[in-house]
Amino acid sequence: MKARALSFAALVILSSACGGAGPPQPPPAGNGVAPPAPTPLMPIVPQPVVVPAAFDVDPVAVGLGRTQVGPGAPTADEITKARDGIVRVCEESLARATATLDEVRAMDAKPDAELTWDNTLGGLDRARIAIRNAGDFPALMAVAHPDEGVRDRAKKCEPNVDKLETSLWLDAALARVVKRYAAKKENLTAPRARLLTHVLRDFRRNGLELDFKGQARVRTINDDLTKLGQDFDTNLAASHLFVDATPAQLEGLPKEWLASHKPEADGKVRISTDYPDYFPVLTYAKDRELALELYKKFENRAADTNVAVLDKILALRAEKAKLLGYATWADYVLEPRMAKDAKTVASFLEGLKKHLAKKGDLEIGEFRAAHAKLGGKVTDPIPPSDRLYLEDQLRKSKYGLDSKEVSQYFEVRKVKEGLLAITSRMYGIKYRPAAVPTWHADVEPMEVVDASGKVLGRFYFDLYPREGKYKHAAVFSIRDTVKLKDGSRLVPLAAIECNFPKPGGGGAALMSHQDAVTFFHEFGHVLHHVLSEAELSSFAGTSVARDFVEAPSQMLEEWAWAKETLDLFAVHHETNRPMPKELHAAMLRSRGFGRALATQRQLFLAALDQTYHTRQLPFDTTKVLQEVNDAYTPFKYVEGTHFQASFGHLIGYDAGYYGYQWALSIAQDLFTRFKKEGLLNPKTAADYRADVLAMGASDDEVKLVTKFLGRPPSDAAYRAFLLE
Repeated sequence: MKARALSFAALVILSSACGGAGPPQPPPAGNGVAPPAPTPLMPIVPQPVVVPAAFDVDPVAVGLGRTQVGPGAPTADEITKARDGIVRVCEESLARATATLDEVRAMDAKPDAELTWDNTLGGLDRARIAIRNAGDFPALMAVAHPDEGVRDRAKKCEPNVDKLETSLWLDAALARVVKRYAAKKENLTAPRARLLTHVLRDFRRNGLELDFKGQARVRTINDDLTKLGQDFDTNLAASHLFVDATPAQLEGLPKEWLASHKPEADGKVRISTDYPDYFPVLTYAKDRELALELYKKFENRAADTNVAVLDKILALRAEKAKLLGYATWADYVLEPRMAKDAKTVASFLEGLKKHLAKKGDLEIGEFRAAHAKLGGKVTDPIPPSDRLYLEDQLRKSKYGLDSKEVSQYFEVRKVKEGLLAITSRMYGIKYRPAAVPTWHADVEPMEVVDASGKVLGRFYFDLYPREGKYKHAAVFSIRDTVKLKDGSRLVPLAAIECNFPKPGGGGAALMSHQDAVTFFHEFGHVLHHVLSEAELSSFAGTSVARDFVEAPSQMLEEWAWAKETLDLFAVHHETNRPMPKELHAAMLRSRGFGRALATQRQLFLAALDQTYHTRQLPFDTTKVLQEVNDAYTPFKYVEGTHFQASFGHLIGYDAGYYGYQWALSIAQDLFTRFKKEGLLNPKTAADYRADVLAMGASDDEVKLVTKFLGRPPSDAAYRAFLLE
């Protein structure tokens, strides 16, 4: 998941997450020191700015500057409109948020009797919609629009959004309104009571109780962190590294890949560090020196700039945490999560490390034997660039599984059609193309409708790589849902950004099975977003605890493994015949192989993230990288590489990467009911939709899981899964 996908109570960037003047002399903020006069609630944009009368603006139409659907790539005129439109969507939405916050602050002058949910917390929830509208689509366009000018203008929105958010949490008048309303102790629905608790907590967490000097420093740190986070992402997106190889060096690559990679004038094939090049070369190329060379390039993306940027980010995060009364940045970040603190995360990671140790030793032993058969020595250290290659070789020799043969059954368009067919059948929904503008000719907008034809949501498939585009796989929120006063629902919008092989170009667009699993994973986020029925925007869709948000998407990965669902789309791209039972059986037999090593890799990433955010500064991030790598994985660190420079989760998942494993434990537990009752069982899917997807963060995540399973959560299924 990507881009501002948190609750109002957190309001931070998920990466990579004020109106009339207040009283001239506000009372102390609870620490005996008078804070500065609140920042005026004014749009942090040039005047004049139109304030939209409603929250239901379509950020895509406004941001692209057009409502008509144009064929092909955006024209020069459309690009000009988008450069202006992306600024407009930000400015007007900030103005709407500002006006709404003004209305809430005005209640500070009213007697307690006039304070209601609607004019206090309800107003803050409405302001959140406008704040999200201001930031979400620009955040997407900053990494997805084909025009550099649009991307640059889009990036300028985030600092303005963050300034407004910072001012909101440091606004004593707004806090007084909320506290006075809370003191009335009205009988609230569970989601409303939950939001009240979160908002009161987050006024404290964001520095309201600090003195003038402390609040000023928080503002500066937040501004600097926003800018540095953008720099990190921009540097990574701009990193275009490559190696040149002779056709002979590419022996072992699939014929479809070779067909789309013709030699240039000098007779060599240029191979980039983008996923569609990188992973096939590491997995299939017989020339392992070439693979190691490409690996070093991949691990050094943006190293010339981002190592220094990361140093600054870590220092500022540590300073802010201490300023707010937390021992480390990890402790600050984890307080609102399911894990709660760094000690719990450390225990979780160490427990998994011990649980996997024996199986990991067995797997690396098999890797060493395979390495020796290919000409190496059993005692040789295996470079990490050989992990995927050796794993593929072992799957082939041990289980009769040829991953290149498997990929013949995963043509990208067929996988997409199958994904839609499966989820349509599960949830009783339908998908249809949407006649709306897009930011690139490859982008496919889709509407989600119920049985009556009512539109439940809209999402955009943006599946293929291009210059300047986000290089990983993620889902970006564009607009959240909320229950409106008339009982209707604001239609949620999202985009799924991937980098899969593109149809055309001389060969079939065949995905690896892992690509297909990734596709299902990301679409799990889409469903979580568009099927939300939350009353409040603050708890809509994926606005759940960050160590829970991956659970629905990780669970949906299982549908890319089961024969009953694979048969709906996994057909040979030439013969259109379904995957043979024998091949599928080999896939299942081999699935658990390498899982210990792959999980150790994930534990390394989580531990690296935690170490960066718990260890006392100063330290050398590259030395820490080597230390943690060698402690968690048997593949030794490659000298001269700087993986931390391209570890994008350090920006958006700071101190939170452990959440992937935490959520996977929940996902495997959730899956036990589907496994028992049927992956396409409509009753099970309906219960899951109602108990988990529709709820968002409207209740505690443990309670959501308990209701669906009919029992408290357990890690038994996950621990068994790891040892399969």
